[in-house]
Amino acid sequence: MLGAGGCGASAVHVDATPVGFDTPIPGDLLPALNWRNARGKTRNLKYVVDGRLERSVSLQGFYLLTSESATALSGLVGSVQ
Repeated sequence: MLGAGGCGASAVHVDATPVGFDTPIPGDLLPALNWRNARGKTRNLKYVVDGRLERSVSLQGFYLLTSESATALSGLVGSVQ
């Protein structure tokens, strides 16, 4: 039970690039994207065939983009805006 005051959580606003699904990612960039988990292990996208992501299962989980991948995507998003 949380009690009458609830859990005390409040929403946090962070200025960031909004999520959009209308920016295509070049097929040659997909295999170069890497993510890192909390233990520092990195992984890349699986199921990239001929520059297309065939399955989205490798995007699931709690991973952060590596700084190199974030920079590459940042350049892509910045050039579209």
